[in-house]
Parts: sequence; C-alpha cells; structure tokens
Amino acid sequence: MLKNKTIGFYIAFFSGAAAVVASIAYLAIYMATAAETVDRVFSWFTFGFMLAGGLIATAGELTRMKWIPLASCACFSLALANHAVEFAYPLADVLTKVPFFGGNYPLALTFTIIFGVIALASVTAAFMKHE
Repeated sequence: MLKNKTIGFYIAFFSGAAAVVASIAYLAIYMATAAETVDRVFSWFTFGFMLAGGLIATAGELTRMKWIPLASCACFSLALANHAVEFAYPLADVLTKVPFFGGNYPLALTFTIIFGVIALASVTAAFMKHE
C-alpha cells in the first residue's frame, strides 16, 4: 500500500491525520475551558470542516483517489477561513486593549497557526505527485 509513494503522498496523508487530531483537540480544549458557555471563538463549522477534511484526506490517500486533494483542501480552507473570522474578535480586544468582544486570544492564535499549517501543507501536497 505504501510502495512507490512520493513525498506528496506523505505530506497529504500526515496533514489529514494532523487535521483529525487537531480538530479533536480543538473540540476537547474549547469544551474543557468553557465555564458557563463555550468561548466565542469556538465554531462547530470549523470543527466539522477540519474533521471532514482530515478524514477525506486520510481515506483518499489510502484509496488512491486522484480528486481527493481538492476536496480536502476545500474543507481545510473553509475551516481556516471561519476560524480566522472568529479569531478577529479576541485579536481586536488585544490590539485595542479594551475587553469588549471576549475570547481566549492565546488559544485562538494557537489554533489559527495549527489550522494554517495544515491547510498550507494540504495545498502544497495537492500540487505534487503522490505515486
């Protein structure tokens, strides 16, 4: 199954696996830090698309479907874009030094970087040969 695979396959496969782990960590950490309500930055849309993209990428690479990188890139991009929009609220609070919108800035920044790296790796792997 792993015979004759190139670096593009491994980047795509590991970005998919990292997306599954990151989306589960995203859900678990935000639910664990919720006192009365979940943090403003958490979004079920982000969680769903990141998890779906990770599962699509991982399964698609193992089944050798040629169009899978496009679907996983689309899912990762939608999840990253939505999280970036939600990240703007705590970022505005930090930049203006006025706690108005709320949100956990360090946690939001961490997941923005993680989701960005996963999306970038997936897009890079989409333009590479996989076998």
